[in-house]
Amino acid sequence: MTNVQKNEILNAIQREIKALGSANKAAVKCDVSNATISNMINNKHELIKVEMWMKVAGKLGVQFSGWQIAETTNFRMMQKVLADAKNGSLFIPVSYKAGSGKTAGIEAFVQANSESVYRIEANEWAKREFLMALALNLGIEIPKGAVSVYQLGSKIVDFFNERAFMKPLLIIDEADKLKAPALRFLIPFFNKLEDKVGVVIAGTENLEKEINKGVKMASKGYDELASRFGRNFIHLIGATSKDIELICNANGITDKQTILKIFDECNPAPVVVNKQAFKVVEDMRRVKRVIKRELLTQPIEA
Repeated sequence: MTNVQKNEILNAIQREIKALGSANKAAVKCDVSNATISNMINNKHELIKVEMWMKVAGKLGVQFSGWQIAETTNFRMMQKVLADAKNGSLFIPVSYKAGSGKTAGIEAFVQANSESVYRIEANEWAKREFLMALALNLGIEIPKGAVSVYQLGSKIVDFFNERAFMKPLLIIDEADKLKAPALRFLIPFFNKLEDKVGVVIAGTENLEKEINKGVKMASKGYDELASRFGRNFIHLIGATSKDIELICNANGITDKQTILKIFDECNPAPVVVNKQAFKVVEDMRRVKRVIKRELLTQPIEA
């Protein structure tokens, strides 16, 4: 592992310490000992194995791909949604296709506002699993022995209450994976922290579909949940030809014909926004693959 990569991890650790309030909480989140974090930030790197560096990097979302993010339309939309939610202590749902760039916008916003923005990537969790994962993500130490769901929820609420003056924001990415009882935790969370914290839940189209279905079927908690989130889902629009050009330029491709070829190869689909018709690419993962392949096939300059 290079010193540059270690410095990226150290910067992420320092951001986490500021966000959570102590190095001990950062260690809890990273699932390592306090001594490991201490040795890292105090430049005792000879005591740290590469595997431990990689573990911390993984827990803090540090990547070394070299891929450059461009400020596309979807990126800017996500930035505005997150800023509005944070500044206004709003609960906002974002529901759009997988691979549309939601996560890239979220990660950039978290990095720029690391002292008061907290992000968790959800999984197929029930309520207890979700609260355990969220508590650990926030660096909250969980007492040994049996801990009730109520106790876990209270600790999480207390964490945000203590930071209310900072206008904290909780982002739950891939929220459509959460099981219904886990999502319903956000109802009492809202009740206890209204106007004190913002929450953004982001997921695929299934997030909107499942919540609307729950409301229609009068399933437990869904109408309350929809009410807390304003009954209005934010939709992105995909990457325009200009967006693809921005991404290409950021990653070293500037030839106009090559950029047009990449745009066409990514199967742009027609959309209408504000009565204007144009084409967009909806799968940013495909864009990334096509650009990387193009970079590999470009001739090396002498």
